[in-house]
Amino acid sequence: MHELPSDPAIDAVMAAGAFGQNASVLFTGAGCQYLDQDISPPADQTDLRKLLQSLPFYDVDHLYVSSNEPTANTNVVDLPVTCLEPSDIASLISNASHVVTFT
Repeated sequence: MHELPSDPAIDAVMAAGAFGQNASVLFTGAGCQYLDQDISPPADQTDLRKLLQSLPFYDVDHLYVSSNEPTANTNVVDLPVTCLEPSDIASLISNASHVVTFT
């Protein structure tokens, strides 16, 4: 069983939404683990999937994952997760006024 570490990216997304910014979240690489039901957080950390479910309260209504990622389940949270092709990801990024990445 893998573990998910705490991630400041979720806090940043919620803060952006709390201050009236329109935010979308794109999961790539290791970030796709947050969409995997078979991975549990360490006992001393919050399950970030519960935080993802709270994103609509912060006006975050769009979650995306790259079509190049081997994500088995894209509906772990109550929000739909849209699978994007690389060209759509490029468009999403080019249309954003700010882009923040976490690795």
